[in-house]
Amino acid sequence: MKPKKPHILLITTDEQHRDTVFAQRKPYSIPGIERLLSQATNYGTCYTASPVCLPSRCTWMTGLYPFSTSCCSNRMGRSLPLNLPNLFTCLKQAGYHTSMHGKCHFVPVPYPATRKDVTQEYEHFLRYYQSLGMDHLDVQDGNNVSLWYYDDYSKEMEEKDCLKAYKQTYQGAPQPFRLPDFPLENEDHPDTWVGRKALDWIARQDPETPQFTWVSFSGPHYPMDAPSEWFDRIDMEQDLERIFRPGEWDGGDKIHCNGYNGPGTTEGSGNAPGGAQREFTEEYWREWRKRYYANVVQIDAMIGKIISLAEEKYGDNLMIIFTSDHGDMMGNHSLWGKNFSLHEDVLRVPLVIRYPGQTQKQEVSETVNSVDLFPTILEQAGCEIPAECDGKPLHQVVSEGGRDVIVSSCEGRIAVIENGCKLCKNRYDRTGQVYMELYDLNRDPHEFENVWNRPEYADAQAGLLARLDELEQRSAVLSVLFEHKTAAGRPYWYSAGGAAQPMRRAEA
Repeated sequence: MKPKKPHILLITTDEQHRDTVFAQRKPYSIPGIERLLSQATNYGTCYTASPVCLPSRCTWMTGLYPFSTSCCSNRMGRSLPLNLPNLFTCLKQAGYHTSMHGKCHFVPVPYPATRKDVTQEYEHFLRYYQSLGMDHLDVQDGNNVSLWYYDDYSKEMEEKDCLKAYKQTYQGAPQPFRLPDFPLENEDHPDTWVGRKALDWIARQDPETPQFTWVSFSGPHYPMDAPSEWFDRIDMEQDLERIFRPGEWDGGDKIHCNGYNGPGTTEGSGNAPGGAQREFTEEYWREWRKRYYANVVQIDAMIGKIISLAEEKYGDNLMIIFTSDHGDMMGNHSLWGKNFSLHEDVLRVPLVIRYPGQTQKQEVSETVNSVDLFPTILEQAGCEIPAECDGKPLHQVVSEGGRDVIVSSCEGRIAVIENGCKLCKNRYDRTGQVYMELYDLNRDPHEFENVWNRPEYADAQAGLLARLDELEQRSAVLSVLFEHKTAAGRPYWYSAGGAAQPMRRAEA
Protein backbone atom coordinates (compact mmCIF):
# COMPACT_ATOMS: atom_id res chain seq x y z
CA MET A 1 0.00 0.00 0.00
CA LYS A 2 1.33 3.41 -0.94
CA PRO A 3 1.88 5.72 2.06
CA LYS A 4 -0.67 8.46 2.46
CA LYS A 5 0.32 11.91 1.32
CA PRO A 6 0.94 14.20 4.29
CA HIS A 7 -1.45 16.98 5.13
CA ILE A 8 0.33 20.34 4.80
CA LEU A 9 -0.35 23.33 7.04
CA LEU A 10 1.44 26.51 5.97
CA ILE A 11 1.24 29.37 8.48
CA THR A 12 2.64 32.73 7.42
CA THR A 13 2.80 36.20 8.93
CA ASP A 14 3.54 39.56 7.38
CA GLU A 15 6.66 41.51 8.32
CA GLN A 16 7.76 39.50 11.38
CA HIS A 17 11.31 40.01 12.64
CA ARG A 18 13.17 36.71 13.13
CA ASP A 19 14.19 37.68 16.67
CA THR A 20 10.55 37.71 17.76
CA VAL A 21 10.71 33.93 17.25
CA PHE A 22 14.35 32.89 17.73
CA ALA A 23 15.68 35.28 20.41
CA GLN A 24 16.52 33.46 23.64
CA ARG A 25 15.07 36.23 25.81
CA LYS A 26 11.84 37.92 24.77
CA PRO A 27 9.46 40.30 26.57
CA TYR A 28 6.53 37.90 26.09
CA SER A 29 5.58 34.27 25.78
CA ILE A 30 4.39 32.66 22.54
CA PRO A 31 3.42 29.13 23.62
CA GLY A 32 1.98 28.12 20.24
CA ILE A 33 5.16 28.79 18.30
CA GLU A 34 7.41 27.74 21.20
CA ARG A 35 5.83 24.27 21.25
CA LEU A 36 6.35 24.02 17.50
CA LEU A 37 9.99 25.09 17.90
CA SER A 38 10.56 22.30 20.42
CA GLN A 39 9.49 19.62 17.92
CA ALA A 40 10.59 21.04 14.55
CA THR A 41 13.51 21.88 12.31
CA ASN A 42 14.48 25.49 12.93
CA TYR A 43 16.27 27.20 10.05
CA GLY A 44 18.13 29.97 11.86
CA THR A 45 19.66 31.57 8.77
CA CYS A 46 16.87 31.91 6.23
CA TYR A 47 16.78 34.89 3.86
CA THR A 48 13.74 36.12 2.01
CA ALA A 49 13.89 36.37 -1.77
CA SER A 50 12.40 39.87 -1.51
CA PRO A 51 12.11 42.53 1.22
CA VAL A 52 8.53 43.45 0.22
CA CYS A 53 5.25 41.55 0.31
CA LEU A 54 4.09 40.72 -3.21
CA PRO A 55 7.42 39.59 -4.70
CA SER A 56 8.15 37.48 -1.63
CA ARG A 57 4.74 35.84 -1.72
CA CYS A 58 5.05 35.09 -5.42
CA THR A 59 8.34 33.36 -4.61
CA TRP A 60 6.57 31.18 -2.05
CA MET A 61 4.03 30.32 -4.73
CA THR A 62 6.49 29.41 -7.49
CA GLY A 63 10.01 28.78 -6.20
CA LEU A 64 11.17 31.57 -8.52
CA TYR A 65 13.04 34.76 -7.69
CA PRO A 66 11.17 38.03 -8.31
CA PHE A 67 13.29 38.74 -11.35
CA SER A 68 12.27 35.33 -12.71
CA THR A 69 8.54 35.97 -12.30
CA SER A 70 8.70 39.70 -13.15
CA CYS A 71 6.71 40.23 -9.92
CA CYS A 72 8.87 42.92 -8.37
CA SER A 73 6.59 45.50 -6.78
CA ASN A 74 3.68 45.81 -4.34
CA ARG A 75 2.14 48.66 -6.29
CA MET A 76 2.62 48.27 -10.04
CA GLY A 77 3.77 45.89 -12.73
CA ARG A 78 2.93 42.25 -13.07
CA SER A 79 0.63 39.98 -11.09
CA LEU A 80 1.65 36.38 -10.59
CA PRO A 81 1.38 34.88 -14.12
CA LEU A 82 -1.33 32.25 -14.41
CA ASN A 83 0.79 30.10 -16.72
CA LEU A 84 3.43 29.43 -14.04
CA PRO A 85 3.09 26.28 -11.93
CA ASN A 86 2.22 27.33 -8.38
CA LEU A 87 1.63 25.69 -5.00
CA PHE A 88 -2.11 25.36 -5.48
CA THR A 89 -2.09 24.01 -9.03
CA CYS A 90 0.72 21.54 -8.35
CA LEU A 91 -0.86 20.23 -5.16
CA LYS A 92 -4.33 19.98 -6.72
CA GLN A 93 -2.87 17.87 -9.52
CA ALA A 94 -1.41 15.61 -6.83
CA GLY A 95 -4.85 15.10 -5.27
CA TYR A 96 -4.80 17.75 -2.57
CA HIS A 97 -7.78 19.78 -1.41
CA THR A 98 -6.50 23.37 -1.19
CA SER A 99 -7.55 26.41 0.81
CA MET A 100 -6.23 29.84 1.72
CA HIS A 101 -7.28 32.00 4.64
CA GLY A 102 -6.08 35.61 4.98
CA LYS A 103 -3.65 37.67 2.98
CA CYS A 104 -2.89 36.75 -0.64
CA HIS A 105 -1.33 39.87 -2.25
CA PHE A 106 -0.36 38.20 -5.51
CA VAL A 107 -1.69 41.25 -7.41
CA PRO A 108 -0.26 44.80 -7.22
CA VAL A 109 -2.59 46.99 -5.17
CA PRO A 110 -3.63 50.10 -7.17
CA TYR A 111 -2.84 52.53 -4.36
CA PRO A 112 -3.56 55.69 -6.43
CA ALA A 113 -7.11 54.45 -7.05
CA THR A 114 -7.97 54.03 -3.38
CA ARG A 115 -10.45 56.41 -1.75
CA LYS A 116 -11.19 57.35 1.84
CA ASP A 117 -14.83 58.14 1.19
CA VAL A 118 -15.88 54.77 -0.22
CA THR A 119 -15.02 51.08 0.01
CA GLN A 120 -14.64 49.76 -3.53
CA GLU A 121 -15.53 46.38 -5.01
CA TYR A 122 -12.86 43.67 -4.99
CA GLU A 123 -14.46 40.95 -7.09
CA HIS A 124 -11.87 41.05 -9.87
CA PHE A 125 -9.13 40.39 -7.30
CA LEU A 126 -11.10 37.52 -5.76
CA ARG A 127 -11.72 35.90 -9.16
CA TYR A 128 -8.04 36.16 -9.99
CA TYR A 129 -6.97 34.57 -6.69
CA GLN A 130 -9.38 31.68 -7.13
CA SER A 131 -8.08 31.11 -10.65
CA LEU A 132 -4.71 30.26 -9.08
CA GLY A 133 -6.11 26.90 -7.97
CA MET A 134 -7.67 27.47 -4.55
CA ASP A 135 -10.62 25.24 -3.73
CA HIS A 136 -11.60 27.62 -0.94
CA LEU A 137 -10.64 31.22 -0.11
CA ASP A 138 -11.30 33.50 2.86
CA VAL A 139 -9.46 36.70 1.95
CA GLN A 140 -8.38 39.47 4.29
CA ASP A 141 -5.83 41.05 2.00
CA GLY A 142 -4.06 43.30 4.49
CA ASN A 143 -5.41 45.85 6.95
CA ASN A 144 -5.22 48.78 4.55
CA VAL A 145 -6.79 46.80 1.72
CA SER A 146 -9.71 45.91 3.98
CA LEU A 147 -10.32 49.64 4.41
CA TRP A 148 -10.20 50.40 0.70
CA TYR A 149 -11.85 47.34 -0.84
CA TYR A 150 -14.58 44.83 -0.06
CA ASP A 151 -12.54 41.73 0.67
CA ASP A 152 -14.25 38.97 2.65
CA TYR A 153 -13.29 40.49 5.98
CA SER A 154 -14.64 43.97 5.25
CA LYS A 155 -17.86 42.47 3.84
CA GLU A 156 -18.41 40.63 7.10
CA MET A 157 -17.58 43.71 9.17
CA GLU A 158 -20.14 45.71 7.20
CA GLU A 159 -22.78 43.05 7.80
CA LYS A 160 -22.05 43.40 11.53
CA ASP A 161 -22.23 47.20 11.24
CA CYS A 162 -18.57 47.47 12.30
CA LEU A 163 -16.86 48.63 9.11
CA LYS A 164 -17.64 52.31 9.63
CA ALA A 165 -15.95 52.39 13.05
CA TYR A 166 -12.99 50.47 11.65
CA LYS A 167 -12.54 52.94 8.79
CA GLN A 168 -12.99 56.02 11.00
CA THR A 169 -10.22 54.90 13.33
CA TYR A 170 -7.66 54.59 10.55
CA GLN A 171 -8.83 57.28 8.17
CA GLY A 172 -10.24 59.84 10.58
CA ALA A 173 -8.49 62.29 12.87
CA PRO A 174 -4.68 62.00 12.79
CA GLN A 175 -3.16 60.19 15.77
CA PRO A 176 0.34 60.62 17.16
CA PHE A 177 2.63 58.96 14.63
CA ARG A 178 -0.33 56.85 13.50
CA LEU A 179 -0.38 54.21 16.21
CA PRO A 180 -4.14 53.55 16.22
CA ASP A 181 -6.15 51.71 18.85
CA PHE A 182 -8.29 48.91 17.41
CA PRO A 183 -11.93 50.02 17.82
CA LEU A 184 -13.68 46.63 17.82
CA GLU A 185 -13.69 43.44 19.88
CA ASN A 186 -10.79 40.99 19.65
CA GLU A 187 -13.11 38.57 17.84
CA ASP A 188 -13.39 41.06 14.97
CA HIS A 189 -9.69 41.88 14.61
CA PRO A 190 -8.33 40.87 11.16
CA ASP A 191 -5.80 38.41 12.59
CA THR A 192 -8.36 36.79 14.88
CA TRP A 193 -10.79 36.65 11.95
CA VAL A 194 -8.22 34.82 9.80
CA GLY A 195 -7.57 32.32 12.58
CA ARG A 196 -11.30 31.74 13.10
CA LYS A 197 -11.84 31.05 9.40
CA ALA A 198 -8.96 28.57 9.34
CA LEU A 199 -10.22 26.75 12.44
CA ASP A 200 -13.71 26.46 10.99
CA TRP A 201 -12.32 25.10 7.72
CA ILE A 202 -9.99 22.52 9.28
CA ALA A 203 -12.78 21.25 11.55
CA ARG A 204 -14.93 20.41 8.51
CA GLN A 205 -12.33 18.60 6.39
CA ASP A 206 -12.06 14.90 5.62
CA PRO A 207 -8.73 13.56 6.94
CA GLU A 208 -8.80 10.84 4.28
CA THR A 209 -8.24 13.51 1.61
CA PRO A 210 -4.82 15.20 1.65
CA GLN A 211 -5.25 18.81 2.67
CA PHE A 212 -3.14 21.87 1.89
CA THR A 213 -4.20 24.69 4.19
CA TRP A 214 -2.47 28.08 4.03
CA VAL A 215 -3.20 30.40 6.97
CA SER A 216 -1.88 33.86 6.11
CA PHE A 217 -1.99 36.49 8.87
CA SER A 218 -1.68 40.19 7.99
CA GLY A 219 0.14 41.04 11.23
CA PRO A 220 2.42 42.07 12.77
CA HIS A 221 2.70 44.43 9.80
CA TYR A 222 1.70 48.05 10.53
CA PRO A 223 -0.62 49.22 12.09
CA MET A 224 0.30 46.73 14.88
CA ASP A 225 -3.17 47.27 16.29
CA ALA A 226 -3.76 44.30 18.57
CA PRO A 227 -6.62 45.04 20.98
CA SER A 228 -5.36 46.56 24.23
CA GLU A 229 -6.07 43.37 26.18
CA TRP A 230 -2.90 41.93 24.62
CA PHE A 231 -0.70 44.75 25.90
CA ASP A 232 -0.71 43.24 29.40
CA ARG A 233 1.15 40.19 28.03
CA ILE A 234 4.23 42.33 27.24
CA ASP A 235 6.99 42.99 29.79
CA MET A 236 8.87 45.91 28.28
CA GLU A 237 11.52 45.62 31.01
CA GLN A 238 12.65 42.57 29.04
CA ASP A 239 12.58 44.35 25.67
CA LEU A 240 14.94 43.17 22.95
CA GLU A 241 17.88 45.49 22.46
CA ARG A 242 17.15 48.31 20.02
CA ILE A 243 20.28 48.45 17.88
CA PHE A 244 21.29 51.90 16.71
CA ARG A 245 24.22 54.29 16.81
CA PRO A 246 23.93 58.06 17.31
CA GLY A 247 25.03 59.89 14.16
CA GLU A 248 24.92 56.84 11.90
CA TRP A 249 22.84 58.74 9.33
CA ASP A 250 25.03 61.84 9.17
CA GLY A 251 27.24 60.82 6.26
CA GLY A 252 24.75 60.87 3.39
CA ASP A 253 26.27 57.79 1.70
CA LYS A 254 23.37 55.43 2.45
CA ILE A 255 19.86 55.27 1.03
CA HIS A 256 18.16 55.67 4.42
CA CYS A 257 19.83 59.00 5.15
CA ASN A 258 16.82 60.32 3.20
CA GLY A 259 14.17 58.66 5.35
CA TYR A 260 15.92 59.41 8.61
CA ASN A 261 16.73 63.06 7.99
CA GLY A 262 13.75 63.78 5.70
CA PRO A 263 11.97 64.43 3.55
CA GLY A 264 11.74 60.74 2.78
CA THR A 265 9.43 58.69 0.61
CA THR A 266 10.55 55.33 1.92
CA GLU A 267 7.95 53.51 4.00
CA GLY A 268 7.76 54.79 7.55
CA SER A 269 9.36 58.17 7.02
CA GLY A 270 6.08 59.65 5.85
CA ASN A 271 4.56 58.99 9.25
CA ALA A 272 7.14 61.16 11.02
CA PRO A 273 6.97 64.96 11.34
CA GLY A 274 8.55 66.42 8.23
CA GLY A 275 9.04 62.92 6.82
CA ALA A 276 12.08 62.52 9.09
CA GLN A 277 12.38 59.45 11.30
CA ARG A 278 14.89 61.30 13.46
CA GLU A 279 11.80 62.91 15.06
CA PHE A 280 10.77 59.61 16.64
CA THR A 281 11.55 59.68 20.36
CA GLU A 282 12.63 56.84 22.62
CA GLU A 283 9.14 56.89 24.15
CA TYR A 284 7.69 56.45 20.67
CA TRP A 285 9.93 53.47 19.93
CA ARG A 286 8.99 51.86 23.22
CA GLU A 287 5.28 52.20 22.44
CA TRP A 288 5.80 51.06 18.84
CA ARG A 289 7.63 47.90 19.90
CA LYS A 290 5.09 47.10 22.62
CA ARG A 291 2.30 47.18 20.03
CA TYR A 292 4.33 45.11 17.60
CA TYR A 293 4.97 42.46 20.26
CA ALA A 294 1.30 42.49 21.29
CA ASN A 295 0.30 41.66 17.71
CA VAL A 296 2.85 38.81 17.68
CA VAL A 297 1.34 37.40 20.88
CA GLN A 298 -2.20 37.82 19.59
CA ILE A 299 -1.38 35.90 16.41
CA ASP A 300 0.40 33.19 18.39
CA ALA A 301 -2.79 32.50 20.35
CA MET A 302 -4.52 31.65 17.07
CA ILE A 303 -1.52 29.66 15.81
CA GLY A 304 -1.61 27.48 18.92
CA LYS A 305 -5.29 26.69 18.40
CA ILE A 306 -4.80 25.97 14.69
CA ILE A 307 -1.88 23.59 15.27
CA SER A 308 -3.72 21.74 18.05
CA LEU A 309 -6.80 21.25 15.89
CA ALA A 310 -4.73 20.11 12.90
CA GLU A 311 -2.89 17.58 15.09
CA GLU A 312 -6.18 16.28 16.46
CA LYS A 313 -7.61 16.01 12.94
CA TYR A 314 -4.64 14.62 11.02
CA GLY A 315 -2.35 12.96 13.57
CA ASP A 316 1.37 12.84 12.85
CA ASN A 317 0.90 12.62 9.06
CA LEU A 318 1.15 16.40 9.07
CA MET A 319 3.75 18.88 7.82
CA ILE A 320 3.62 22.24 9.61
CA ILE A 321 5.48 25.27 8.27
CA PHE A 322 5.80 28.66 9.93
CA THR A 323 7.52 31.62 8.27
CA SER A 324 7.15 35.30 7.35
CA ASP A 325 7.41 37.09 4.01
CA HIS A 326 10.08 39.51 5.30
CA GLY A 327 11.18 41.17 8.52
CA ASP A 328 10.84 44.65 9.99
CA MET A 329 13.37 47.26 11.11
CA MET A 330 11.55 47.37 14.48
CA GLY A 331 13.34 50.55 15.52
CA ASN A 332 16.81 49.21 14.80
CA HIS A 333 18.93 51.90 13.14
CA SER A 334 16.05 54.18 14.27
CA LEU A 335 13.97 53.03 11.29
CA TRP A 336 10.63 51.26 11.14
CA GLY A 337 8.68 49.14 8.72
CA LYS A 338 10.50 47.35 5.97
CA ASN A 339 11.45 50.71 4.47
CA PHE A 340 12.24 48.91 1.21
CA SER A 341 15.29 48.05 3.27
CA LEU A 342 18.06 45.59 2.56
CA HIS A 343 19.16 45.45 6.21
CA GLU A 344 19.48 42.02 7.80
CA ASP A 345 16.51 42.94 10.03
CA VAL A 346 14.31 42.79 6.94
CA LEU A 347 16.03 40.14 4.83
CA ARG A 348 16.31 37.41 7.48
CA VAL A 349 13.08 35.64 8.38
CA PRO A 350 11.98 32.89 10.74
CA LEU A 351 11.51 29.49 9.12
CA VAL A 352 10.30 26.54 11.18
CA ILE A 353 9.19 23.21 9.70
CA ARG A 354 7.90 20.16 11.52
CA TYR A 355 8.13 17.35 9.02
CA PRO A 356 5.63 14.45 9.13
CA GLY A 357 6.40 12.24 12.11
CA GLN A 358 9.05 14.57 13.53
CA THR A 359 9.08 14.88 17.33
CA GLN A 360 12.59 16.11 18.13
CA LYS A 361 13.96 19.62 17.72
CA GLN A 362 16.68 20.16 15.11
CA GLU A 363 18.69 23.35 14.65
CA VAL A 364 19.98 24.14 11.15
CA SER A 365 22.66 26.81 10.78
CA GLU A 366 23.23 26.49 7.03
CA THR A 367 22.03 29.44 4.96
CA VAL A 368 18.82 28.91 3.00
CA ASN A 369 16.46 31.13 0.99
CA SER A 370 12.68 31.36 0.87
CA VAL A 371 12.93 30.30 -2.77
CA ASP A 372 13.61 26.80 -1.38
CA LEU A 373 10.22 26.45 0.33
CA PHE A 374 8.19 25.68 -2.82
CA PRO A 375 10.27 22.66 -3.92
CA THR A 376 10.42 21.42 -0.31
CA ILE A 377 6.62 21.34 -0.10
CA LEU A 378 6.26 19.70 -3.51
CA GLU A 379 8.79 17.01 -2.64
CA GLN A 380 6.93 16.17 0.58
CA ALA A 381 3.68 15.92 -1.41
CA GLY A 382 5.22 13.62 -4.01
CA CYS A 383 4.94 16.22 -6.78
CA GLU A 384 7.40 16.72 -9.60
CA ILE A 385 9.41 19.92 -9.13
CA PRO A 386 9.17 22.16 -12.23
CA ALA A 387 12.40 22.32 -14.21
CA GLU A 388 12.46 26.13 -14.13
CA CYS A 389 12.33 26.27 -10.32
CA ASP A 390 15.10 28.46 -8.85
CA GLY A 391 14.92 26.77 -5.45
CA LYS A 392 15.98 23.36 -4.19
CA PRO A 393 14.48 21.14 -1.48
CA LEU A 394 15.81 22.32 1.85
CA HIS A 395 17.45 19.00 2.74
CA GLN A 396 19.47 19.24 -0.47
CA VAL A 397 20.54 22.83 0.23
CA VAL A 398 21.60 21.87 3.75
CA SER A 399 23.47 18.73 2.62
CA GLU A 400 25.42 20.92 0.16
CA GLY A 401 26.50 23.19 3.02
CA GLY A 402 23.93 25.93 2.48
CA ARG A 403 23.69 28.60 -0.19
CA ASP A 404 27.00 30.21 -1.15
CA VAL A 405 25.27 33.25 -2.62
CA ILE A 406 22.13 34.95 -1.32
CA VAL A 407 20.06 37.26 -3.52
CA SER A 408 17.09 39.36 -2.40
CA SER A 409 15.45 41.95 -4.63
CA CYS A 410 12.44 44.12 -5.41
CA GLU A 411 11.61 47.23 -7.41
CA GLY A 412 14.70 49.46 -7.25
CA ARG A 413 16.63 47.33 -4.76
CA ILE A 414 18.86 44.26 -4.71
CA ALA A 415 21.23 42.68 -2.19
CA VAL A 416 23.86 40.09 -3.07
CA ILE A 417 25.69 38.33 -0.22
CA GLU A 418 28.75 36.12 -0.58
CA ASN A 419 31.55 35.14 1.83
CA GLY A 420 30.18 37.40 4.53
CA CYS A 421 30.18 40.53 2.37
CA LYS A 422 26.96 42.17 1.28
CA LEU A 423 26.45 44.48 -1.71
CA CYS A 424 23.32 46.64 -1.73
CA LYS A 425 22.09 48.61 -4.71
CA ASN A 426 19.25 51.03 -3.91
CA ARG A 427 17.33 53.60 -5.91
CA TYR A 428 15.85 56.58 -4.04
CA ASP A 429 12.30 57.09 -5.31
CA ARG A 430 12.24 60.87 -4.99
CA THR A 431 15.28 61.59 -7.17
CA GLY A 432 16.21 58.35 -8.90
CA GLN A 433 19.69 58.49 -7.37
CA VAL A 434 21.29 55.05 -6.99
CA TYR A 435 23.19 54.29 -3.79
CA MET A 436 25.84 51.57 -3.64
CA GLU A 437 26.58 50.11 -0.22
CA LEU A 438 28.94 47.35 0.93
CA TYR A 439 28.99 45.73 4.37
CA ASP A 440 31.32 43.25 6.03
CA LEU A 441 28.82 41.14 7.96
CA ASN A 442 31.57 39.18 9.69
CA ARG A 443 33.12 42.30 11.23
CA ASP A 444 30.03 44.52 11.27
CA PRO A 445 26.94 42.28 11.58
CA HIS A 446 24.63 45.23 12.29
CA GLU A 447 25.68 47.10 9.13
CA PHE A 448 26.79 50.42 10.57
CA GLU A 449 29.79 51.00 8.30
CA ASN A 450 29.47 51.32 4.53
CA VAL A 451 32.85 50.16 3.19
CA TRP A 452 32.05 50.84 -0.48
CA ASN A 453 35.21 51.77 -2.39
CA ARG A 454 37.48 51.02 0.58
CA PRO A 455 40.76 49.70 -0.89
CA GLU A 456 40.90 46.73 1.47
CA TYR A 457 37.53 45.55 0.14
CA ALA A 458 38.35 45.98 -3.54
CA ASP A 459 38.40 42.24 -4.29
CA ALA A 460 35.15 41.54 -2.44
CA GLN A 461 33.47 44.51 -4.12
CA ALA A 462 34.63 43.42 -7.57
CA GLY A 463 33.42 39.87 -6.98
CA LEU A 464 29.97 40.97 -5.86
CA LEU A 465 29.66 43.41 -8.75
CA ALA A 466 30.50 40.56 -11.11
CA ARG A 467 27.76 38.47 -9.49
CA LEU A 468 25.30 41.33 -9.89
CA ASP A 469 26.31 41.89 -13.50
CA GLU A 470 25.86 38.18 -14.22
CA LEU A 471 22.34 38.29 -12.78
CA GLU A 472 21.47 41.44 -14.72
CA GLN A 473 22.79 39.93 -17.95
CA ARG A 474 20.49 36.93 -17.48
CA SER A 475 17.40 38.86 -16.47
CA ALA A 476 15.86 41.61 -18.56
CA VAL A 477 13.80 42.48 -15.49
CA LEU A 478 16.78 43.03 -13.18
CA SER A 479 18.67 45.08 -15.71
CA VAL A 480 15.97 47.78 -15.79
CA LEU A 481 14.70 47.72 -12.19
CA PHE A 482 16.78 50.77 -11.39
CA GLU A 483 15.37 53.01 -14.10
CA HIS A 484 13.75 56.09 -12.56
CA LYS A 485 10.04 56.75 -12.99
CA THR A 486 8.65 58.40 -16.07
CA ALA A 487 6.53 61.54 -15.92
CA ALA A 488 3.49 59.27 -15.83
CA GLY A 489 4.73 57.84 -12.56
CA ARG A 490 5.68 54.45 -13.93
CA PRO A 491 9.19 53.06 -14.09
CA TYR A 492 10.42 52.16 -17.54
CA TRP A 493 10.32 48.44 -16.79
CA TYR A 494 6.55 48.56 -16.23
CA SER A 495 4.16 47.58 -18.99
CA ALA A 496 0.45 46.95 -18.64
CA GLY A 497 0.74 43.79 -20.69
CA GLY A 498 3.52 42.39 -18.55
CA ALA A 499 6.04 42.45 -21.40
CA ALA A 500 8.97 41.55 -19.15
CA GLN A 501 9.30 37.78 -19.45
CA PRO A 502 10.49 35.35 -16.78
CA MET A 503 13.98 33.95 -17.25
CA ARG A 504 14.35 30.18 -17.09
CA ARG A 505 16.76 29.86 -14.13
CA ALA A 506 18.59 32.31 -11.92
CA GLU A 507 21.23 29.89 -10.54
CA ALA A 508 21.74 31.88 -7.34
